[in-house]
Amino acid sequence: MIHSFKLDNGLRVVFEKIDYVKSVSIGLWVNAGSTYENNENNGVSHFIEHMLFKGTKNRAAFQIAEEIEGIGGQINAFTSKESTCFYTKVTAEKFEVSIDILSDMIFNSTISEDAIEKEKKVIEEEIKMYDDSPEEYAHDLLSKIAFEEKPLSMPILGTKKSLENIDRRVIKDYMEKRYTGPNTVISIVGNVEPEFVEKTVRRYFDSFSSDNNHKDSGIKYNFTRRIKGVNKDIEQLHFCLGTEGFERDNKNYYTLNILNNILGGSMSSRLFQNIREKQGLVYSIYSFNSCYKETGLFGIYSAINTDSVEKSTDLIKKEINKVKKGDIRKEEFDRAKSQMKGNYILSLENTSSRMTILGRRELLYNETITPESIINKIENVKYEDVMNSINYIFDSTKYNIAYIGNLEKHKYIEEILNNF
Repeated sequence: MIHSFKLDNGLRVVFEKIDYVKSVSIGLWVNAGSTYENNENNGVSHFIEHMLFKGTKNRAAFQIAEEIEGIGGQINAFTSKESTCFYTKVTAEKFEVSIDILSDMIFNSTISEDAIEKEKKVIEEEIKMYDDSPEEYAHDLLSKIAFEEKPLSMPILGTKKSLENIDRRVIKDYMEKRYTGPNTVISIVGNVEPEFVEKTVRRYFDSFSSDNNHKDSGIKYNFTRRIKGVNKDIEQLHFCLGTEGFERDNKNYYTLNILNNILGGSMSSRLFQNIREKQGLVYSIYSFNSCYKETGLFGIYSAINTDSVEKSTDLIKKEINKVKKGDIRKEEFDRAKSQMKGNYILSLENTSSRMTILGRRELLYNETITPESIINKIENVKYEDVMNSINYIFDSTKYNIAYIGNLEKHKYIEEILNNF
């Protein structure tokens, strides 16, 4: 059973007790991501994620990791375009230890100027690592052209230039705006009594600010055809096609995920089978569906041998045209639904996955949803729903294409992709 309650400061808590496990997974979710940044402070959400592990008034940086890992637990964090999550997984009897450490990180981090300058070097190396990964680079480039200078175009890590602007004042100002009760969700899944959960969370998180600074941007995203290539001395061409998808609370959310499964969401999908397995033209190829508050991005990524760019992209176009013409068999649709449902059910066997589903749903959708409800939503998608969404998604006037490769050596690539 899923329990939920709200503190007077606006912080929301969702909790699911599972009697048959020995662990508890805790996630502290904040409405703080690159979509809430600007050109001057881009990367600050991710920077804060790093800084909160650098020591508090009560614990040195080493102690934060040592206290959790010393009891066999795990602690980590991640930042996305719309949220930051700090999470732990420990044995159930160590629940309060985790809550104590997470609250200490949020409320008592020292965030010294020396630590900030040192961490800039670390994040600069992280940016270089992503720049050296053509796949990551291609996805970032796609976001930049598809969302054209609007908040969703901001890279999560920031840029080397924007990192220079981040100091203690910038961090504190951002935390005062974003790290508040109404902007925060704590999700907990494991073998802990509900009464103890509520008592402990209230004790450690009652001092959160109740300021509500979370407002919808109201920004409209208009997709038009854009193409951009970056020259890089690498062996393959890394190709990303993106087109307008659906915002995350659109009724077609699950419909598009089923289409994604059919087209390129798994090893049994059309793109993988027809272009990699049958033709042997690529190593990596997949489709993806990213949904945000104001819009969505549906896309295809592939790493292509430079000698077979024309043939590979022609085959990708053929697969798109097949689904546009209605060439999806009913049994293929049923299998994609069954796959999606099965993947979700299997994820429920892990307390960390359940915690993520609960926390993300509460933070981004402002709702607590049961596994049964999600399964029903998947089951309720009709074959006709998928067919009706296809022409909206695959509108070539909205295609955004980002590509990275040795363009000086292979000058024909640009012409091929301009005609995609």
